Amino acid sequence: MLMPHPSTQKDARVPAKLHAGIHYTGRVILALGLSVLGGSCLVLLAGENPLEVYGRLLSASFASTHGLMITIQRATPLIFTALAATLAFQGGAINMGLAGQFTAGASIAGLAASALPPLPKVLHLTAILSLCMLGGATAAFIPAFFKWASGVHEVITGMIANLLIPHLLSLLRGALGALGWLHRMAEAQGLPGATELPPSAQLLQFQELTGGAIGEGTRANTGIFLALALMVVLTLWLKRSRLGYEIRITRANATFAQFSGIHAGRMFFISMMLSGAIAGAGGAVEALGVWRSGSTGGLAVSDRGLVLALIGGQTFWGATLAALFYGGLESGAMHASWFTAISRPLLDILVELLVLFAALPGMRAFFGDGAQDPERLGSRFVGRGTWK
Repeated sequence: MLMPHPSTQKDARVPAKLHAGIHYTGRVILALGLSVLGGSCLVLLAGENPLEVYGRLLSASFASTHGLMITIQRATPLIFTALAATLAFQGGAINMGLAGQFTAGASIAGLAASALPPLPKVLHLTAILSLCMLGGATAAFIPAFFKWASGVHEVITGMIANLLIPHLLSLLRGALGALGWLHRMAEAQGLPGATELPPSAQLLQFQELTGGAIGEGTRANTGIFLALALMVVLTLWLKRSRLGYEIRITRANATFAQFSGIHAGRMFFISMMLSGAIAGAGGAVEALGVWRSGSTGGLAVSDRGLVLALIGGQTFWGATLAALFYGGLESGAMHASWFTAISRPLLDILVELLVLFAALPGMRAFFGDGAQDPERLGSRFVGRGTWK
């Protein structure tokens, strides 16, 4: 019996993937259409024209330079958290601790920026981002460890970690402040306050990069380029590297992975910690590029990264597009609140409806597909005390 040539098999898979992608995109568009219908009823009850409201909501994000810059500013941290959630999904885990890992990255950015000696900008930023990624990975280790120690699902341990991490960071900063270390770091850098970061630790904003020609009145920064570069690197790494292959095969078939010599529990830990590292980098970019301090200005990423990863079909490029879409909606809501009589809370409801409906196909594929056995979502990989 003649076997098909490997190239023929590969060519046969491409149309199947393309067909699946088109089918999934169609379902997302249909879900968005249903959301617009439901939201239009609310707009009509408020006495406004739905076409005008949705037109401003969707066009203001990209139709003007100012709107585009606000979209970039809002979308940049979401891209990082969406990429982090996607990587965890690829490893068969649900990283519910993204908010804590994001906050850890931002706080460490402020400490590291002042603690490190004066360095050239590229080296300074590289060192800070590396430390923040290490901090995010450590924060992600907390829910993974408690899952390993107790057998409790990572969703629960991740939620507990989100409550615990801000207090640990506050305790650390308080201890350093009481010792006078923060003040000495600020004086060593020649800074007027402990919260201000040295210029070499700040990501350039577009208004600075272009002399005010682009981005004036916004805090959009070059961190967007880091986010997009990370998306490309992760896509290639997951498909081309040995570790990426082991992560994918473990989620697809844990039994086969074990027989192949792949430690499924170890892949779970690696996926969670890499996911935390990416979320920590997102917090660092927000702190260094937008607020220029060890803070995210009260930005709440919460579980949006998980939702955006589901909207993107658990692919890195899809999650990035979903984050840009969400950032654009937030930018459009700000614009629409200025030029329509619709209240901001109602505009926020319209935005959340669009995001929720867009996520429904991804939720169905993730939780409802027979191939996605709930046992594969981390709990089968890591029982109590099973590291290997």
